[in-house]
Amino acid sequence: MRISTLIENASPRLAKRNKTQAALPRRDEITPQSTGANDCAESRLNPITGDWTIFAPHRGARPDQFGTDQRVPATSKVDCPFCAGEEHTTPPPTWVAKIIADDSFQVLLPSGADTATPPAPISDWSVRVVPNKFPAVTATAEDADENASSKRVHPLFQNSKVIGGHEVIIESPNHVQSISELDLPEIKLMLVAYQQRLKHWRNQRGIQYISLFKNVGGDAGASLQHSHSQLLATDQMPNSVENINERMRSHQARTGCCLQCDIIRAELKQKQRIVAQTNSLVAYCPYASRLPMLLRVTTRDHVDHFDLLSFEVLDDLARMIKRMTGWLESLVPNASYNMLLHTRPPGAHGNSEAFHWSLEFFPRISRIAGFEWSSQCMINTVLPELATEKYRKCAAAENPRLVL
Repeated sequence: MRISTLIENASPRLAKRNKTQAALPRRDEITPQSTGANDCAESRLNPITGDWTIFAPHRGARPDQFGTDQRVPATSKVDCPFCAGEEHTTPPPTWVAKIIADDSFQVLLPSGADTATPPAPISDWSVRVVPNKFPAVTATAEDADENASSKRVHPLFQNSKVIGGHEVIIESPNHVQSISELDLPEIKLMLVAYQQRLKHWRNQRGIQYISLFKNVGGDAGASLQHSHSQLLATDQMPNSVENINERMRSHQARTGCCLQCDIIRAELKQKQRIVAQTNSLVAYCPYASRLPMLLRVTTRDHVDHFDLLSFEVLDDLARMIKRMTGWLESLVPNASYNMLLHTRPPGAHGNSEAFHWSLEFFPRISRIAGFEWSSQCMINTVLPELATEKYRKCAAAENPRLVL
């Protein structure tokens, strides 16, 4: 199938799929829950693959605001716990900030604030972070110590509580659904919130891996419409992440260079898959993209931890993210999409020169089927060179001076 046909037909196919899947439970997000002992997430080890699976049955009670429609008009009346005035419906926040000018903000509740006594409600805010009310991860390091000393483990059937936390970054007090509806200062403050909470969880005892991601639309895993991101910190390093870390360490040990840095240099030299670049950032479609229309953005300079980026680079990244969202929504109107942040895991071994942060962004216009699940090998129907061409046309229409 040609890329133009794929993009033009994406929305009708998604709409048809939504009708057939309307009865299926959604997979993501938050709203009220009970907090009984049975709600604690449990992790079980697959003795064949070596992978851990997190079981959190209580997350099945999450609400679904999408129903049969992937994107609900912003004017529609919804019962939303993330909107201004509904702060009492979420747990006490862990971080809150307010924009006071285009280039400045004020932190109203910093990371590490005393949480023994819940803070007074903050009603005037721009971005706030709250614990997920249907968390996939709940146990603390102290819980794990108690669990390890009391449980009996079968050699083939190992299980444990999952250490860590699950948070939601609410990106605006207004009921908006996509990054494209956020102002640049809001996007930048969202990235600051990412940094602050990454720093917090990176310093917690036992944390090995932090996943920070954004789901927009039901096909991307969302169940709440209001624009938000999620952070999940855990004591277990996924096998796939450890394999990536090992490849990066091996490349750095063999060549003395960061693998991501070498890829960026090679992409800039070939110029086939570069979509846009600034003084600090490069956005491109990776040579072996796993999913159709996938975009990756990272810094030209080597940085391992995302939370080490300067405010100047965050400003540049906020503008790039808004542009990328606009390109995608121009090519595939109303499509669901995901944004994934990759940063050096707290449990990664080796020196910092082997790791390089990146952010991936892709629409959900394909379906993972039997071959992909059985082999873990993806089939991508869109060559990255063709995706690059489409994105470049969008960038040219937006501003010809910013095109490669």
